[in-house]
Amino acid sequence: MISALNHLQPLNGSKLLFWVVFICVFSSCKPGKQLIDNSTRPNTNVPATTKVDTIIWKEDTTAPPPIKSDEVASNDVDVNDGNSSNEVPTSEQKNEYNISVLFPFYSGSYNIENEGSKLKSMRAIQVYGGMQLAMEKLEREGVNLNFNVADTKGASEVTQRLLQQSNAYNADLIFGPFRSENLRLGAETAKQLKTAFISPMNPSNKITKDNPYYVQVKPGLDAHLQAITDHVIAADYAPEQVVIVARNKAGEKQRIQMLQDALANNRKAADDAKFREYLVSDYGNEFENMDFTNYFIEGGKTVFIVPSWSSESFINNVLRKIRLMKGENEVVVYGMPQWKKFERVSYDYYDALDVHISSDNRLDKSKTNIQNFAKAYFYKFGEAPNEDAYLGYDMTLYLVRMLIKHGDQFQAKLSSEPFTGLASQFNFETVYDLDNDDLETAPIKYIENKHVNILQFKDFIFQVAK
Repeated sequence: MISALNHLQPLNGSKLLFWVVFICVFSSCKPGKQLIDNSTRPNTNVPATTKVDTIIWKEDTTAPPPIKSDEVASNDVDVNDGNSSNEVPTSEQKNEYNISVLFPFYSGSYNIENEGSKLKSMRAIQVYGGMQLAMEKLEREGVNLNFNVADTKGASEVTQRLLQQSNAYNADLIFGPFRSENLRLGAETAKQLKTAFISPMNPSNKITKDNPYYVQVKPGLDAHLQAITDHVIAADYAPEQVVIVARNKAGEKQRIQMLQDALANNRKAADDAKFREYLVSDYGNEFENMDFTNYFIEGGKTVFIVPSWSSESFINNVLRKIRLMKGENEVVVYGMPQWKKFERVSYDYYDALDVHISSDNRLDKSKTNIQNFAKAYFYKFGEAPNEDAYLGYDMTLYLVRMLIKHGDQFQAKLSSEPFTGLASQFNFETVYDLDNDDLETAPIKYIENKHVNILQFKDFIFQVAK
């Protein structure tokens, strides 16, 4: 049996009316309130989806400003019991497990006139919708789980208060919030409690350290750049065929070095191999002075890697210039996952330049299991799922099954048991803090999913590259 937060039965009439009622229900729910729902009939609805980036390598600026805190205070329970060693205890298997979900539904800030407020809530709604379908499948498998769902409202003070309450304190697994500041609070609490803590959506590698309980589902930027580099080398392109194009800004120049480091990490590359580099001045954001003429491989194929995503104008101009200057030369362009969401870049460029992007999602809508999930999601919620819903489903099935199989310290086993879901693949690795120690003695920094797909623009859609 699964005990979880219940949702409303479907409403007749406007879905917007449902959304308002849904917000009111979440606002009135006390954290951790449980209502049993064993029904497999459709019992709720979800508002229409809007476009949200899957990967964001920066702080979430849409949420209320965080309240800074260097520690997790505790009024209800004492999470610091004097046993703060990083040594992971022996895993305990139980007949029933408590799972806490702390998501930013932003239930109190919804404004019927403001589409942006709806956008803030949509990601958590979609992820949790996928989780609900996974819960139903787990229930059919006969597991005993108590799901306690609470709204962090994107605020640090709310997150901290929820972490101090018994639902989090007694949890065997915590699915954490999305924003970096709130994740830091949760990661520190989980470290003290020795409880597995899941970061479902944030790819930052700066949340925590020396924390063998912190599990990062979204691969970080370094994993994306390594995947691009490995794909380039596996395609038998020589490093001298490759040009890294980046703006003359600190963050993007750092990505150039990350790609050179990724090349050094590739076993097939020579020790002294280097990619070529092209640094773009950012004066006036016109980018008209870009000239790639001397970088094309005559009679061969030139590979451009553009590790940038924050300016559509820049990406559009890079692709335009490459297309204008390449002549009869063949090119391949590798970009970032955000490119899939761009609205001002012509797909003609993607097609003409054989654009590839990195992605932690490999959603293929032509597959029967994907179509079946979409139908089940629509039947239950009245709306189509987006990529976040598939992630919520895959993540919940995998991690909860690992919890059942290995007990409450299951995170230590993740690196030895990869998993392929509907649209996500999980290949976790233990990340060690090598700043002051060698691998023999280095502490575990955290556990991260390193699997990144390379998608190719083909037949007017992005699909898994061969």
